[in-house]
Amino acid sequence: MGFWHTGYMEFHDSSGLDNYVPTPTTYACALCNEVFSTTDKLRRHRFECHPIQRPILLIKEKELGTHPFRITKKLSVNDVSAANCERAFLNGKEITPSLLPCHIVDLPGGVSNIRLSQGGLAAEFSIDVRIASEEDLRGIEIEFERTVQGRRLDVRAIDEFIVATAKYESAITYCDGICSYLYGVLAKERAPDSSLTYADYGRKFGIAAEELAAYDRHLARTIAGLIEFHFNHFGETFLLAGSSRIGLAASRYQGWLKGEAVGDPIERNFGTDAADDALEMLVTEWETEQIARWSVSPLSLLYSETEKMIDFMKRDLSEYDIVKLNILLAEVYSSAGESELSKKHAKVLRNIPAVEEWAERKIRPQAENSK
Repeated sequence: MGFWHTGYMEFHDSSGLDNYVPTPTTYACALCNEVFSTTDKLRRHRFECHPIQRPILLIKEKELGTHPFRITKKLSVNDVSAANCERAFLNGKEITPSLLPCHIVDLPGGVSNIRLSQGGLAAEFSIDVRIASEEDLRGIEIEFERTVQGRRLDVRAIDEFIVATAKYESAITYCDGICSYLYGVLAKERAPDSSLTYADYGRKFGIAAEELAAYDRHLARTIAGLIEFHFNHFGETFLLAGSSRIGLAASRYQGWLKGEAVGDPIERNFGTDAADDALEMLVTEWETEQIARWSVSPLSLLYSETEKMIDFMKRDLSEYDIVKLNILLAEVYSSAGESELSKKHAKVLRNIPAVEEWAERKIRPQAENSK
């Protein structure tokens, strides 16, 4: 893992966990990923642009789906709402729909099942209540800081972290998410003491993202943002990472893919001026660390780095990293007026649905401009 294998900690005593300033809360539409600053704006958008007749259940303006929704923090009645609902059932017992928020707020620990219906339409939801105490959450983060200070990431270090955090029972899923990510990093970096194969890292990253999604903590959001960035979910990355280095890199890729004019990032001394960047760099695996550094550099400066980037792609990289590097190289060459070289890298991606529109714009810019 990037800086765990260097002398970085000799010069940086803080991991950034104590200085966390939460990014402004935003609310994303589950159907189109458009982002809003208030719940009222999201609610108005949802019912104006996505009129849905089937019953829906929302917690903190997040629409529940088929997977169990985990609650790790005490809710208020205003956090819960339902729509298109004539009848409601909680664990098989019918309740008054208007009182559903009160019942959900008072749910005991464990899994509860909810069924909402209207006319001939019905929807079922599962809620897993695991309220984590602040003491236990902070205890896990303190143990993580101690693990980081050991400057050693291997199976033994993770095992020691698990033993040290076993007493923080209410937040054990938080620990599980962190460990899943760390095991995924070992697999991705092909650590000799890991029993996982390289192919296992994606599964571990997916588990980590799911388990950490329930925790609005600096460490959880940082790791989740890195995972989303790795899988090229740039919109989700920005929602999690905000103005951190990975957040800025993600917004840059997102702008390119949308065909927007994307300028160079404002120059920052990453890792020393911002606590967000310091923590992020500590938990970034090596390949993503290199890609992140290139991704936040001015295109004019990257032109001299193109050979290094091409050599880097000759490594046995994941398909997701290959996509990012080809996008970046195409943008670098395009900025330098090297249209044929830009097209070369765009053509590699033309059959990938998520980026094919961007690729076609790079390959046939005249056709795009003539529309």
